[in-house]
Amino acid sequence: HRWKSTATVSSNVSDESSVSSKEEALALATAKVIREIKADLVKADVNNDGKIDSEELKAVLRNYSDVFTDKDIVEIGELFYVGKAGSGVPHNDFLRAVSNVMYDKAELDEGGVNHRKIGSSSHPLGLGKCGTEYSFGKSRGVYTEDELDVKLTHVPPKTNADKIALAAVGVVRFLFDGVSLWNFGEITQAKVLRRVIFLETIAAIPGFVAAMVRHFQSVRTFSRDGGMLNMFLDEANNERMHLLSFVRMRDPGNVMRFVVLGSQVAAGTGFLILYAMSPTFCHRLVGYIEEEACHTYTTIIDTIENAPDESEMAEWRTEIAPAIARGYWKLGETGTVLDMMYAIRADEAEHRDVNHVCSGIREGQINPLYNPEDQFDKVLEKYVKQILKRGKD
Repeated sequence: HRWKSTATVSSNVSDESSVSSKEEALALATAKVIREIKADLVKADVNNDGKIDSEELKAVLRNYSDVFTDKDIVEIGELFYVGKAGSGVPHNDFLRAVSNVMYDKAELDEGGVNHRKIGSSSHPLGLGKCGTEYSFGKSRGVYTEDELDVKLTHVPPKTNADKIALAAVGVVRFLFDGVSLWNFGEITQAKVLRRVIFLETIAAIPGFVAAMVRHFQSVRTFSRDGGMLNMFLDEANNERMHLLSFVRMRDPGNVMRFVVLGSQVAAGTGFLILYAMSPTFCHRLVGYIEEEACHTYTTIIDTIENAPDESEMAEWRTEIAPAIARGYWKLGETGTVLDMMYAIRADEAEHRDVNHVCSGIREGQINPLYNPEDQFDKVLEKYVKQILKRGKD
């Protein structure tokens, strides 16, 4: 027993020594980062006022062009300018913001000592939320491989309203599959294009209606929207771009145009009434609709990829996508219809996740998917990581 006790004490001493060594190493690394950041801030401070403004911030980030592109720097500078309404931030506040991001809201000094922030949930930069009202503008750039590898997720219904929304989507899908003969016979190009063209004319409605209702509410109540309506307008336009890409591959006939007209009147009116009554229910409904859209595009992609070489569907593996699609999704000069389908599915997955998140949002809450403070924290994190990387190199 005495041997075990001695061994335990020895082990504890060893563990404490190891922890102490790690803390010392962290303190040294922290001190180095703080010194380098301070040097960057002083060098960029052309008017010697001890503050950093948007132009000076862009000057700092240009020193890290291997991480921040010119476009990134312009967008970051705009985000900072909007958040501070054109003013600057004291260097010490900037360092505290770095501290918050990298060290779990601890404050650091040049000696690498951590000082825990107490009783403060505000952002050190004080960026505010004004920018959310007009700054949202999503660029449809190149999707990463991970983003294109869409997982077919499902949000289980929790409330009775959720269950009604899920049941409604299931019924509509069953009826539409039957009328369009989607599950009967082989999947052909004509069958795919008829289906997606019709669906995208309807899919472009919810986002626009949501933005319109929120717009009228904002101007009627003299209140901010929290950056939501711009996001929904982008969603509606994104669905419209799906449609405009597909109609370059097949021109809808008069019957289709008549059906679309009637469907838009019914769907638009119905969704407008529902959204005025319960935005929460509507976003859950759209979330479930987008889950089905992900299933549909996954089926289309699988059919294209697994089609025999000489078959009609196999042509889309090499057929060049319409010019409007190649420009919108940055598919490149040789972007194919298959590439376009992958991008559209990624869009639908984004709409799925956004609407499910918005279904649980509280009245007056800032857009959780475009919070200026969170956006800037990501910038600071990349900035500090690059300083650490350069130190290792």
